[in-house]
Amino acid sequence: MINLNKHEIQMYEELLELLEKRFDDGEIDKSNYAELKTRYLQKLDTVKQNQEMQKEASKIYTSGVKSVTERSLTAAGSTRISGGAVRKDIRIAGSGKIDGDVECNNLKSAGSLKSFGNILAHGDVGCAGSFKCAGSLHGDKDAKFSGSAKIEGEVIVKGRISAAGSFSSGSLTQAERGVKFSGSAKIHGSLLSQGLVDIAGRVVVEGDLVGEDVLINKGRHAHGHRWKKLKPSVIAGNIFGTGEVYLGNTRAEGDVKGLKVEIGPYSKVEGAIYYVESIEINNKAHIESEPVQIKREDLKL
Repeated sequence: MINLNKHEIQMYEELLELLEKRFDDGEIDKSNYAELKTRYLQKLDTVKQNQEMQKEASKIYTSGVKSVTERSLTAAGSTRISGGAVRKDIRIAGSGKIDGDVECNNLKSAGSLKSFGNILAHGDVGCAGSFKCAGSLHGDKDAKFSGSAKIEGEVIVKGRISAAGSFSSGSLTQAERGVKFSGSAKIHGSLLSQGLVDIAGRVVVEGDLVGEDVLINKGRHAHGHRWKKLKPSVIAGNIFGTGEVYLGNTRAEGDVKGLKVEIGPYSKVEGAIYYVESIEINNKAHIESEPVQIKREDLKL
């Protein structure tokens, strides 16, 4: 498990407070509230059981150029970091490996970075090239990837997640301020945000998809014949947006619910569709049941 400190305990406590507020405001129903609360409490218990942080200073090995200042660790070439509490920015150009759990401020890499533990970043995470993490990724700000990114555990950031290329996570993926994917993405769990979820390309989500506006391929070749040849995005759980929901070339296996809902071309909704203000169904879309208009106060997951 990740080496967890007071900051991460605070993170889960804040998630529990936010969950309570959403439940009190009627944004989430009782069953989902209970499930999420149990999950967060289990995480918090694990955090507290593993609160002792690695005390040993991180060891850094590089075959290239290394610069260490009070604020940053910069390395170019082939670099290996033992893990532990670095407590400064990490910048790696070339090939990088992190042997264990690591805590740092900002994390930046260009080239190839492989982590064999969990990552806790108190700032931004930015990786161009290949990024692989065998554990979980937690961040205080934004996480931006270009190329390929694969995280085996959960991804929780307080800012935005943006990925151009291929992105995958092995569990819950949550970005408080929004999500932007262009290319392909696979989430082995739910994808949650309080901000805009904007997807261009193909995404597979094995759980629920939740955001403010949830847009999948909106305005992108909406009337083009090439969509017929592309595999659709697949959302195995429910899709919920407090604002607009748009689905293009998407198979929704659960319910779809939003303030304004539009089912675009080559999309299929197998569950129910609930809307508050407006509904639009493209003539190239397929739905299993007639949409149901609900009141604003009933707009909850």
